[in-house]
Formats: sequence, C-alpha cells, structure tokens
Amino acid sequence: MATKRSGPVERLMEKALRPDRFIDYRTSWEFVGGLEEVKREIDRLIKTQPHQAVELLETFIAGCYEKAEEIDDSSGSFGMFVGDLFCAWIEARQAAKAAPHATAKQLLGWMDSDDYGFCHGIEKNAVKAFNKAGLKAFAEVAREEFAKELESVKAREQGDRNTPGSFRFRQLSDVLRAIYAAQQDADGYLALVEATQLAPSDCAAIARIYR
Repeated sequence: MATKRSGPVERLMEKALRPDRFIDYRTSWEFVGGLEEVKREIDRLIKTQPHQAVELLETFIAGCYEKAEEIDDSSGSFGMFVGDLFCAWIEARQAAKAAPHATAKQLLGWMDSDDYGFCHGIEKNAVKAFNKAGLKAFAEVAREEFAKELESVKAREQGDRNTPGSFRFRQLSDVLRAIYAAQQDADGYLALVEATQLAPSDCAAIARIYR
C-alpha cells in the first residue's frame, strides 16, 4: 500500500493491512481487530488534528480496497469495518470544517465506484454521522443526482412503471429514503415514494416520522 508519507500511523496501517498476504476466513476476525486498533488511533486525531485524520482515513479506505482481493470476508466483518471508516471520514471532514457539499459529492462518488459492496446500505449510518448542515447538503446533492436518474428512467419506461430502473436510481432512492427519515421529512419521503414505488419498509418509516 503506497502512502503519501510514512508517519507512525501510516506504518501501523500498512502493517495491519498485511499487503500481499491472503487473509483466510479463520484469521479474518483477528485481522479486522488489528485494523480497528489503527482506526482508534485515527479517531483520537479527529478532534485535535482533523485534517490529518481526513488524509489518514482516505489512505486507509484506499488500502482496504486494495486488500479486498486478498481476504475471505465470508463473515462480513471486513466490509462492516470499511463502512465504519466512511462514517469516521464524514466526522473528520466536519471537524476540519470541510465544505459539506464536497463531502456529500465525494461520498456519492465512492458509492458509484464501489466494486466490492463496501458502501452497500452505508446511507443508514452515514445520515447518523452527518451533522445538520452536512445532512442538508447530502440531501441537496442526492436530490440533484436523483432527478437526473429519474429523467433517464422515465425515458426508458415510456409509461411502463414495471420497467426496472437503473442500479444508481435505486441506490439514490435508498439514500434519499434514509435522509428523509433522519430529517423527519414526511413530505419529502412521500414525494419520493410517489416517484418510485411503495415498499413495506416505507410504511414503517413514514409511521415513525408521524409518531
């Protein structure tokens, strides 16, 4: 794993990732435990040195993607760990006073290029990591991208609502569902359901908003 510079945390990170060594199922929990120790070191920097924490987390995320072909993650523990890194990155960006719209766009960019499923369902935890301003920006960026996908899907449907939408369309609709639920935005959620399709989980989510 190449790093921009070799500080103490970077060296711990590289050692924990065990480059060029395959991690089998039996040792995967121990392996992830070592990664969690490195994350704890970075977590300590979020309040005191947030810019450094952002850089370290981006390096860590990239290193985990490089490791994806070298681990049997049947337990799912490695994937869950990478999901935690994304949420820590959001928190670090916010602590560093980074532009919230840029944070949202970068997160969606990762979701778009996620070849290993590390971002699957990440919106459920991401909405908890965002502060109020960050969540608002995430909603605005996601709505803009969703509107583009919706127009594309409508063109393909030609009036047939049974035509399956694109993966990105479904992904963005899930992102917006999570955002509207977190914001307690019933109007936004209902409008989204009208534009897509009602699922059993939507009924429960809407009920919680009105509770």
